[in-house]
Amino acid sequence: MRAYVEAYGCTLNFGEAREIEDLLSGSGWSIVRSSEEADLAVLATCVVVDKTERAMMKRLKELSNVPQLVVTGCMAAACREKAESVVPDAVFVRPADLGRIAEVVRADGTAVLESSVEGSSYGIVPIATGCLGSCSYCITKLARGVLRSRPQKMVVNTVRRMVSSGPREIRIAAQDTAAYGADIGSSLPALVEEISAIEGDFRFRIGMMNPRSVLPQVEAVALMYRRPKVFKFLHLPLQSASDSVLSEMERGYTVDEFKRIVSQVRSAHPTLSFSTDLIVGYPGETEDDHQQNKRAVSELAPDVVNVTKFSPRPGTKAAFSSHMVAGGEAKERSREITRIRFKVALDINMSWVGRNVNALATERGKDLTTLFRTDEYRQIVVPGEHPIGEFHPVKITGATSTYLRGKLGDVD
Repeated sequence: MRAYVEAYGCTLNFGEAREIEDLLSGSGWSIVRSSEEADLAVLATCVVVDKTERAMMKRLKELSNVPQLVVTGCMAAACREKAESVVPDAVFVRPADLGRIAEVVRADGTAVLESSVEGSSYGIVPIATGCLGSCSYCITKLARGVLRSRPQKMVVNTVRRMVSSGPREIRIAAQDTAAYGADIGSSLPALVEEISAIEGDFRFRIGMMNPRSVLPQVEAVALMYRRPKVFKFLHLPLQSASDSVLSEMERGYTVDEFKRIVSQVRSAHPTLSFSTDLIVGYPGETEDDHQQNKRAVSELAPDVVNVTKFSPRPGTKAAFSSHMVAGGEAKERSREITRIRFKVALDINMSWVGRNVNALATERGKDLTTLFRTDEYRQIVVPGEHPIGEFHPVKITGATSTYLRGKLGDVD
């Protein structure tokens, strides 16, 4: 019996999809890479915005011809009735119940494949699901519920197994990694300390953190980045540079508090790679709020800004607002911020040209290239096919707004 697993959305979803592959292969299913070959398809869905939800509905229709279909991810919890109208015979498994997947499907085969992490260029380790927040626009909270952290020992053992299997890049994933452990008497800094003690020459990337969860432990979080095995990469969503909009969003922090977090983490590692998110056209957002967003991108100088136009999601407080921003206005605001963000990113990347770095080869690129990551998680495109999972000296020779170019060379 053959199973196909497909994921969309966040790193957490992709990490859980890999775990589903392991569950299925351990139950006798052979994992295939095309739905056309499959007796069973599992779709890990995302419904974070309306556009993504429409894409999921289309994909469900395309997979409806597979003999058995399992729908998981956020759609299985937050938009199940809508999905059932398209695939009424599918099995729906909420993200919190992934262990049930091996129970709700049956396999006649006996072949057990190696773990899906074998031979992968990177591993993904989900450390928690759910969150502590109450954002007024977020459907993910409705889908995944309250914070449920995995036991620290389990997470550490998973990372250790992955490192021994080959990957040298490990991605730590959750809706809010900074909230990790609040429900089990642990914390993200404590987890990072244990992972850092694992033997082996590897790097791990800490996923998105909610500023609200960082604030009570900001000093400890900043110190995490001094550990050699931690990528100096911070994903901290701002969402709005207006305190009034942040209050409407119920984000639980101010712009000044956000800036303090970034400043403290950068003080621990000045060349930190910093990624943030902005929601444009949130209900009630004024022209002055928009100007504050533009100034914040210029002043904070993030390497990456994920700009998203507000999308009302069913069941959320923001969806009922009577102060919606016109679609055309939101689109133009998004364009303006995107132009600024690419200029800022290009200036940052150009400052790296001429430097020599030690970088990890993580995956194959296009046109016979290899993708490398610096310790700050900056991506370098290097000509040629070089061994994946090894560190190489690389000289930075050029830059765009989204990546660096380089060639193998000597490290200063």
